[in-house]
Amino acid sequence: MKTVLLFLLLSPGMLLAQMIRISPSDVQRRHSYLIMRDGSVVKGQVIRQDSTIITIKRRDGDLSFVEADQVLRILPNRPTETERQQASGALTDQQTVFVFKDGTRIGGTFVWRDSTMMTVRKRNGQLTYFEPELLLRVDTVRAGLETGDAEDGSERVFTNRFPIWLLTGQTAFNAEKGRFYYRNTLAVLNEFDYGITRNWSIGASFITPVTYLALVNFYALNGFLPNNSRLFTKVSVPLGDGFRLGINVDYQDRPYSSINRGTLTYQVLATIGSSQRNVTVGAGLIDRGNRRYYVAQPPYSSTLPAYVDEHIPNQLFLTLGIMQKVGPGLTLISDNRINPGPYNSFYYDNSERVSLSFAFRIDRRRHAFDLGLYSLVYRNDASLYNAQVRFLPYLGYNLLIGRD
Repeated sequence: MKTVLLFLLLSPGMLLAQMIRISPSDVQRRHSYLIMRDGSVVKGQVIRQDSTIITIKRRDGDLSFVEADQVLRILPNRPTETERQQASGALTDQQTVFVFKDGTRIGGTFVWRDSTMMTVRKRNGQLTYFEPELLLRVDTVRAGLETGDAEDGSERVFTNRFPIWLLTGQTAFNAEKGRFYYRNTLAVLNEFDYGITRNWSIGASFITPVTYLALVNFYALNGFLPNNSRLFTKVSVPLGDGFRLGINVDYQDRPYSSINRGTLTYQVLATIGSSQRNVTVGAGLIDRGNRRYYVAQPPYSSTLPAYVDEHIPNQLFLTLGIMQKVGPGLTLISDNRINPGPYNSFYYDNSERVSLSFAFRIDRRRHAFDLGLYSLVYRNDASLYNAQVRFLPYLGYNLLIGRD
């Protein structure tokens, strides 16, 4: 019993003795390299050490907080592979990567888990927290990567960071909370989306005037891009594992002054699968409001000119989207729409019955390129181009705005 009490009294001192302490020369240097116990290397300027926490200023100005008992050595120069392995006391080349259901990957070391939260220490020393049910699997990959390398152990493996968008349509996934998304299509359409919460996002779009005027006859008015600015919002919630339900509401400026207001589009979306591999089905209704027209009166009539407001029939549409990860940096996307029902001259959909499209999304860390083909299949009685089918090239650019 005395031995146990003595061990308990001495154990805090033993832990403090093993904890590294920074020196004045470490603080004076502009850049230092910290070798962590898991074999990773953290680069930055050592600012201070408060009790058990070392504060590091990164190259981008952000501050990182590293637990001192996880630091093995502080070096003025970039350590070699041998120095890193000697400091960690192991020659292992394995590292743990936590893979989430939405395709996100975090490399690091498991720290703690309870019924509601899991804690992982990332390779830069920071602690991250997430809900256990979000985790898909845990992989083991090559270690020894410095901060800034690909988190899954390969510098050329990229996830699809834009699961909220198909080509012209939406999925039930929402923009990440506090993050801006930007997309440009054919240098004409500019779209912005921002995540307010985990389940609610808002956005807006506008047309670039110069390119719009240059391509108006081929792409915009006679193609698949909207002609007016828009405001939109989306609310979505996960319902079980691999199923997400959402509703998207879109307001578009009125195209003509004879219409009393802009167009409202309501669409219900259901996405089955993960953010990297999924199928999205949707059903929508377009409400274009009323149109006003003049009714002519007999000559010399004392009756005032008659104006009549007539409701434009609502239009229904169905959508089907497919998003499939086919390579380390490549995603296949198909975005399709059906317009059932009769045609109306105020629908402004260029009389197409079906639109079919596919594209490859070239994924990178913070942006992506969409390259593909868009086709329009017209109604039999309303083709404007002496052709039943038209094909148009599709080119899109996606960008994440802000820091990770």
